[in-house]
Amino acid sequence: MRDLKTCREEIDSIDRQIIELLNKRRGVAEDIAECKLKDGKQISDQSREGAKLRDVHEQSLRLGLPGDFGADVFRAIMRNTVAYERRYIVERLRHEGIKRDSSIAYLGGVGSYSHLAAVKFTDFYTGSVRMEGCPSFEQVEALVSSGNCEFGILPIENSSSGSINQVLDVLQGSSATFVGEVFYPIDHAVLTCGAASLESIKDIYAHPQPIEQCSRYIKDFMPNVRIHYMKASSEAMKTVADLHDPSCAAIAGHHAGAYYGLVPVMDNIANNTHNFTRFIVISMTPITVPENVPAKTSISFTVQKYTPGSLINVLNEFSSRGINLTKLSSRPSLSSGHGTWEEIFFADVQANISSITMQECLEKVKKETSYFKLLGCYESDEENKTK
Repeated sequence: MRDLKTCREEIDSIDRQIIELLNKRRGVAEDIAECKLKDGKQISDQSREGAKLRDVHEQSLRLGLPGDFGADVFRAIMRNTVAYERRYIVERLRHEGIKRDSSIAYLGGVGSYSHLAAVKFTDFYTGSVRMEGCPSFEQVEALVSSGNCEFGILPIENSSSGSINQVLDVLQGSSATFVGEVFYPIDHAVLTCGAASLESIKDIYAHPQPIEQCSRYIKDFMPNVRIHYMKASSEAMKTVADLHDPSCAAIAGHHAGAYYGLVPVMDNIANNTHNFTRFIVISMTPITVPENVPAKTSISFTVQKYTPGSLINVLNEFSSRGINLTKLSSRPSLSSGHGTWEEIFFADVQANISSITMQECLEKVKKETSYFKLLGCYESDEENKTK
C-alpha cells in the first residue's frame, strides 16, 4: 500500500493535469467564440449543453463515479466557458481582446466584496491586471473618469437591502459608461481572530450594508454588542485582525477572512440567505454588444413631476414593444439645472441598444422626458445571479 505522502503527490500531479486540460479547453473555446462571432450564432446552446451533461452522467456511471458528481463539475466548467466566450467576443469588438493588460478600481481593500467582484470581472484577462482599492465610491469614479483606471466597479443594488443610494448619487454626475455587471453571492460571516463564542463577542466592526443585511441575526443572537461602522468590509477585517481580541468580530465574507487571518464563528447570517449584490462596471470607453450575447441597457431620465401620467407614458413605450425593465429606481436630482424635489429615475432594460426596436423605443422615450441619458449597453450577467 502506498503511503500518504506518495498518494498526495500523485493527487497533486493529477490536479495539475486537470488544470492544464482546462486551460487547453479554454483555448478551443476562443476558436468557438470566433466562429460564433462570424456566424452570429447564440453563445449558449441549450440542446448541446443538455446532450453533453447526459453523456457526462452516463460516462461517470460507467467508470463507477456518481453521475451527479460528474454532471455538477461539467455544469461549472460549461458556465465558465460560456462566460469566457461572451467576454472574448465583446473584447474582440473593442479591437483589444482578452490577452492584454488592464486595471480596475474598487471600494475598500483586499478581501472586500468589491475586490472579490473586481477579481471575477477581470478574471478572463490573461495579461496583468492592476487592482486599485479606494476609500470611497467617489474615488472609484474619479480614477475611471481621469483615465487612471480602465474600469471601476461599484455595488449598485443588493437582493436584500435594495438600491445603494450613494452609488446612484455618484453616477448622476459621472461621464463614465456602463460596460458590464457582476452578480456576486454575499455570504456574511462573523469573523474573529481566534476561537470565540457568540456570547463572548462584545464589539462588531462592519460596513453599514452588512449590518443592515444581517440585522435579524444580530438582534436575535447578539443583541448587546456595540456596533462600529466602517467604510468598507476590508477595513473592518483589518481592524479586528489588528486588535487581536477574540471579543471583537467583523461581519464580512466567509472566504475574505482568510486574507486577514480571521476565522468564522458563524456563516451565512444574512436576513436573506440567498443574497446577491449586483455590481456595475464603468469605463470611459463604451462597448458594442453583439446581438448573439444577452445584453442590458441602462438609462437615467426625469419626467414632468406635476404632469399626470408622465412616468406611465415612459413605461408604456417599453411595454408596448414587449421590452422588459428589470429595474426602476429613483433619487433626488443633484443637478442645479433640475427643479426642487425633482426625481431622477434609473432604469435597466433587458435589451440591446443596437436593436431597431430598442432604438425606436428610446427615441419615443426622449420625447416623453425632460432629461434623458444613456448610461450604457453591456453584457448581461443576470443568468449567473443564482449560480
